[in-house]
Amino acid sequence: MEHNMSGKVKLFDGIIRQNMVLMSGLFAGPVIGAATNLINSLVIALAFTLITMVTAGICRLLPKKFAFAVRIVLYALIASAVYIPVILLAELIFGSDAVNSVSLYLAILVTNPLIMAKTESRFFLRSVPMMFKDMAGFVIGFDMSCILVGALRDILSDNMLLNTIIPLPFQMSAMESVYGGFILVGILAGLFRFVYRRALRRKNHLISERKN
Repeated sequence: MEHNMSGKVKLFDGIIRQNMVLMSGLFAGPVIGAATNLINSLVIALAFTLITMVTAGICRLLPKKFAFAVRIVLYALIASAVYIPVILLAELIFGSDAVNSVSLYLAILVTNPLIMAKTESRFFLRSVPMMFKDMAGFVIGFDMSCILVGALRDILSDNMLLNTIIPLPFQMSAMESVYGGFILVGILAGLFRFVYRRALRRKNHLISERKN
């Protein structure tokens, strides 16, 4: 028997409040390891979006009578099947060199937390339209974080972005490494959380003043 979660679905939740990279750190690995430039980050974002959304849509059709362990295995198998055409599409759009350079991290997307955990604990508890809306928030949040990190690493390491020169008085070649990515994501996460909490306190303060 399926129970729908109560309350409205807000894209803000997945994009900001539970951002998988900058708030919870739930799936920061591919961003730290693979989003070393803008093109790589776009490949990761495209693959993550399609693998997650298509796999969840198919898995929603599986009978609920299957045991939890069986469903999880099936989710991984379905995601693996979806992975193949997604990678072929990514190669068509970005070229095989770009895809091959992040191939290890693309494979990790098959078992990402949205498919393996949040489908059961969150998404499948909603109606189909609300499921996709809710999931879209998390996907957008991940994609925006990934693309931001890739763009910044491009600028900081090479002073360029999509063949456009960005005149900076310094270059940080370490940004191309996993270590540099870890530091950058950590700094962005700290700033992101600071701004969010400051905005939340301001919002609560304004609400309190209106009540008084």
